[in-house]
Amino acid sequence: MTQTAFDRLNIIIPVYRGETAVRRCIDSILASDALELAEIVIINDASPEPGITAFLDELGALQSFSLINHDVNLGFVASVNAAAALHPDRDFVILNADTEVAGDWLQRLVRHAIAHPRAATVTPFSNNATIA
Repeated sequence: MTQTAFDRLNIIIPVYRGETAVRRCIDSILASDALELAEIVIINDASPEPGITAFLDELGALQSFSLINHDVNLGFVASVNAAAALHPDRDFVILNADTEVAGDWLQRLVRHAIAHPRAATVTPFSNNATIA
């Protein structure tokens, strides 16, 4: 995408359990074109899995990632709110930690948002989106 109505986006990923799924989620984002438009904001919501915490700490040291660590589990909504407050001037995409994306997924989502400026949210189709 050559130009968007968005300066920079955040990809917000609340994390609690499921190290294998979390790694697959992050790997899929890194293999996609998403970092052209976005920074990844991960919230470690007091994961009881030491492997997740170690992995997220490694990612937090990278330039395209921001990491928020909760001392106690606050839940999905509070985690998203904490991440959204990190850059209140940015629009954001919320991904479940078990989501896998591909290619220009974020650019396609942004194109739909630009095409429908009166829409409050844009939600892609999914084979497993129980609340959408």
